[in-house]
Amino acid sequence: MDVLEAVLAKLEEGSYKSAVDIITDPANDIAVKMQSMELISLISKNLTDENAEKKPDLYSATETVLSRVAQQCSPPEVLYELMEKVRITTSDDVFTSVLKCMQVAILRLPAKRARCMEWVFQTLIEYLDKIKLPEVINKDMDEQEEELLECEESIRRLLQLYITLLLFLEPIIKHLNQPSSNIFFETSLTQKNAVICFLLRLVGKLFPFLHLQRTEQLRKSLKQTPKLPASKSYSIQVAEDMIGTLLLLVKDPLFMLPYGEKRIHFESKKKDDDYDEESSYDCFLCQDTYMAEGFAMLFYLLFGEELLPGTVPQIYNPRYVFEMGLRYVVVLMSGDWTVMYFKGIRLMQALVKLVKDNMLSARDLDAQIHSIFCEQYVRGLERSGSVRNREVGIAVLTDYIHSFDDEGRYMIVSYMLKKFDDDSVRSYAINVYKDLIMNDMRQKLQEEPLIKWFSGDVLKNMLTHHICLLKQGAKTDLLDNSYSIISALSALWVLLKTDRSNRSHIWNYFETLEKQFLLELRTGIDLSRAHYQNEMKAAAEMKGKHSSVEQLPEITVSTLNGEMPPVMTKAKKVELCQGMLLRLDMLDFHLARVNSAIDQMRRTMGVDKCSSTQQMDTE
Repeated sequence: MDVLEAVLAKLEEGSYKSAVDIITDPANDIAVKMQSMELISLISKNLTDENAEKKPDLYSATETVLSRVAQQCSPPEVLYELMEKVRITTSDDVFTSVLKCMQVAILRLPAKRARCMEWVFQTLIEYLDKIKLPEVINKDMDEQEEELLECEESIRRLLQLYITLLLFLEPIIKHLNQPSSNIFFETSLTQKNAVICFLLRLVGKLFPFLHLQRTEQLRKSLKQTPKLPASKSYSIQVAEDMIGTLLLLVKDPLFMLPYGEKRIHFESKKKDDDYDEESSYDCFLCQDTYMAEGFAMLFYLLFGEELLPGTVPQIYNPRYVFEMGLRYVVVLMSGDWTVMYFKGIRLMQALVKLVKDNMLSARDLDAQIHSIFCEQYVRGLERSGSVRNREVGIAVLTDYIHSFDDEGRYMIVSYMLKKFDDDSVRSYAINVYKDLIMNDMRQKLQEEPLIKWFSGDVLKNMLTHHICLLKQGAKTDLLDNSYSIISALSALWVLLKTDRSNRSHIWNYFETLEKQFLLELRTGIDLSRAHYQNEMKAAAEMKGKHSSVEQLPEITVSTLNGEMPPVMTKAKKVELCQGMLLRLDMLDFHLARVNSAIDQMRRTMGVDKCSSTQQMDTE
């Protein structure tokens, strides 16, 4: 008897029990094994949405027959045919049915066939990749929009499939999680490691886009105490289940912390001519899609959302965890989707909490990751249009700076002023440096000298070369640099008003600051004001109500926050010029305030004489 024809005939005529009996009959065992691939290929064609709806008994019987074949036949052969079915189906119900049979075959798979299991998981990832994510993830979202993201059809579909996959993996993990005599953490491709990598890829594929905050977000300070919400969202529950499943296999997840850095070094080593891939093979260094994001999201959930179990060995130095964790912040802050950035911010927030009681030193900044982090983190905040991201992100960056000693704080601020040209970034760095100086002054007696990083030659270099400086003199675009100029004027005013005893030695070189900054700024404001007054006059004299901006004196793109100027009516052009003049008036106000303070102090303290005497002593 031809087993294949007999089973198909019994299924077609509705004799479902007879079809199962043919497969389970010991007399047919050899025939079933010989025809296993054809059996699965042809019988699985009955797994359709139409049969599930109109012929549920046939659909159920087909599942049973396929499972019985998977129990008897060669697991690799069974899995090969089932993978082909996954590749051609678009139905989640069919996908789920195939998973049931795959589960049976994987549980019978020999331990040495880990590569076969890896191929199965790759096929499952490819099925998930066919589900397109909603377009909304490409935009900046506020917290409310993120919370509603799981209501999108494709997201809910993926979340449901994640639950299905966890059920699929449950007996497999239980089977693999047997006690082992090997006390070392294996990095070669084993069945256990194949499952771990699969879970990491699942975490990295979907979770970066979801709202996963289990605690109230900390906006202003690390001192606030977060509280658990009254209920959990579907996304959070799935994330907790996924991490809980992964932790069944990885008892000490912090052992995997270095992989963020190892993956970078691995890529550079692969370019060497003498690189031997087989001798240095580590399955966690493979460049499979979503692996980098998977590691980053794992540690975001462990630290940022407090899912790190208390059973983790307490052997790790907080500074080590902090430094290794920075690599994952970089991953989350470097992606194309700004929706990921807030997770990077919250992970950084949690990492800073780890070292808040252990002051970091300037020597810690020798590690290259700090400069990489600083650049990518700030660039991420620049790209993000989310008010929440910038508000919380700036607060966390400030906490990061304050986690170092005075020299370290100075080095970070100095790096930002040298590295970034963005006006808002420079303004932030100037304000941080000003606050550091003021804090040092407040903590010391009036006669006590300031530390070297906030006074003397160091302060002079910062003020004359990075803070109180117009790079193009009076021709500098003042409106394009208005934030940093106002911050510089504010810092100068506070410093001059506070440092009456010249502890910072600022009066020793004040003439240089006055000449290269204050006087040049005065000239620049006057030139810019005249420019916009002329443009406003030209706009008022325009003939025709709808003349375009191209007929008028040029307005720089910088005055419109980087956007191209639109075609404007006469009224719009006049309104724009009035706005520019108002911003110039603000600069003028801050400059006048500094000049007034200077004149007052020179009259009441005889600073000119004091400065000359101190300058002679210095020489």
